[in-house]
Amino acid sequence: MERAPLRPIPVRPAGPVHPLAATRALGAAIPELSSRQADAVALVALAGRSRPEAAAELGIGAAELADALASGRKALRRVLQPLSASGWCERAERLISDRLDGELGERGAARLDVHLRNCPRCVEHERRLVQATDALVARAAGAASSQIEPAMSSAQLTVVATAQPTQPAEPRPTPRRVANAATWTLLVVVAVLLALAALALIVAGMLGASI
Repeated sequence: MERAPLRPIPVRPAGPVHPLAATRALGAAIPELSSRQADAVALVALAGRSRPEAAAELGIGAAELADALASGRKALRRVLQPLSASGWCERAERLISDRLDGELGERGAARLDVHLRNCPRCVEHERRLVQATDALVARAAGAASSQIEPAMSSAQLTVVATAQPTQPAEPRPTPRRVANAATWTLLVVVAVLLALAALALIVAGMLGASI
């Protein structure tokens, strides 16, 4: 029994990609995408949202999300290679998009297998779509890391600054210390004056004795 050719599977990001970084990467790759198409592909293919989660986040139904994903992925594949298509090929592209997200039922899978056995064009579409998705994942990962690096640099600067040795701050004088210092100063002055007075008396006594 003839079978459909083995199909490639796109890679997934190694870690979570923020939806804003995912949408930015997709917009840079395909500027002509509508906001709905870009958001749908970014959330599902890059940010790791399930279709129900993405539909709830975008406020749309499952069918509308499926259309946005299929059309967005078609535009993504066109970045690598344009392909002519018949009406059946358009439907097959929708089924391929559903299969990538694990949303293709048995009946749809059977119809897609039959079509792919007889349509090299759609086999090429799927292969190119996976290649374009892989490139998009790499772009999104780069965009995410470029957003994280400035924050890491700031944190590192903070750590370095706090680790640097600083000069010990001089203790601030308290009122008690000021009073003690004034008392000691006054005692020293009094002692000096008494010593001078005693010296003067001694000198006066010596002069009187000589006279």
